Amino acid sequence: MSNLLSELTPEISDESSDTLRSLKDNSSVPRDSHTPLTLRSEPSGGVATTKKRERKGHTKSRRGCFNCKRARIKCKENRPACDYCAHRNLDCKWPDNIQLQTQTIPSRALARRTGPPDSIPALPQVQGPVSNANDFRLFQNFIDSAYPHHPTGSESVWKHEIPAIAHRHGYLLHAMLALSASELADEEPNPVTSKALSCTAISHRVTAITKLNVAITAGLANFEQGNAMLAACFSLLFQSVLLEDGLLEYMTFIRGTVTVGFQMGVKRHRVLFEQAFEDSQIPESIDELMLAAPLVHPILVRKALNSLERLQPLCDHPVEIEMFKMLHEVTRSLITSSRDAYASLRKIYGYFSYFAPQPSFAYLTNPVNRVCQILCAHFVAMQLIMTPITRNEWVAREDKKKRTENEGVTARWFSALHRDVPAEWMPYYEWTMWVESEVAKGRVFNGLVEGENEEGDME
Repeated sequence: MSNLLSELTPEISDESSDTLRSLKDNSSVPRDSHTPLTLRSEPSGGVATTKKRERKGHTKSRRGCFNCKRARIKCKENRPACDYCAHRNLDCKWPDNIQLQTQTIPSRALARRTGPPDSIPALPQVQGPVSNANDFRLFQNFIDSAYPHHPTGSESVWKHEIPAIAHRHGYLLHAMLALSASELADEEPNPVTSKALSCTAISHRVTAITKLNVAITAGLANFEQGNAMLAACFSLLFQSVLLEDGLLEYMTFIRGTVTVGFQMGVKRHRVLFEQAFEDSQIPESIDELMLAAPLVHPILVRKALNSLERLQPLCDHPVEIEMFKMLHEVTRSLITSSRDAYASLRKIYGYFSYFAPQPSFAYLTNPVNRVCQILCAHFVAMQLIMTPITRNEWVAREDKKKRTENEGVTARWFSALHRDVPAEWMPYYEWTMWVESEVAKGRVFNGLVEGENEEGDME
């Protein structure tokens, strides 16, 4: 898993959750800074006597890093890492920007100041925990509405247990803030504000992935850490839904949840998300709803089958053949049973998240492999036409409006999948491009279609 996630971002140095503990154990600084006595030999008498060392005068550092403050030493205040932290390979963390600005204003100038106080930066620093108004807003928004709707039946876990442990696991906290910022950016009508939120979201995302890589490489230490890793993976994969080129990362983080879940199972750690790794194809909480789900419009099913039949001769690699068979099974099931089609769709998730070995997964997601890119485009299109069925996954959510707002959002993945398609490959993308255009018009994903002409095609 660490290798998978590392491919998404460059290697960046990361702080360990044990930074302060390592400071305590390995630091060469005296444990008690209130005992500044040293032994000095008197040249005249030859008898060792104790003489109090004179304290070197200096101005107290009020803007030093947190490590120096805890060690009770003067911080050199050189960025990005002070001498003390750089020498001990510690992550040098600084007070919030607002505090720094306030402390540097001279008292006389502050007394004359009549304007409003410094505003919160549009792009907050993301090295530490929730410590400013912007991060707090993102954190609260996650709890209120931005948390993932998977695993099904886990709403209480997302709103209570996960936020309670986030401050102890940096990768989880940043993943939560990343998803929340992306949600707000997606809903923000002001383009300037939306862009700023998007930058904040990506900044938190990069930090979360980096920290998660380090934590997974170190291995699971306890029950809480395992659930924090799971929650971080789920948050990051749901943020991928809001990114135009997020399909690969979406699939990667689904594999990540399975990897972490497997490690937790080996160590017999309880998973807070009770329905995350059920053996059944359909979670019990939504099984009855799937039985009652309406059938997808036959026009949509017929067009999907026609497209797959055109694609079949291109599939000659075992991975391509397997993916084609599963997509074809989903489509044929849509004719008679929405529940069976949903169960077949979950088999595709099971394939690329668990059953496919890493070489097969790499082959499937290779952007240079044109046939697999077409299969992935069909996978995205298939999920979109099945939205009237899959919306039952949101049944436990209190905010039904959020469900409606998120319907059809994965159509943005087509932006990358349909980019720079050679002319000779265009016939194989005809159906997926049609689905993309229909979703843009507010159709297909909500069960609506246009009328059918005499030839059986869409008008």
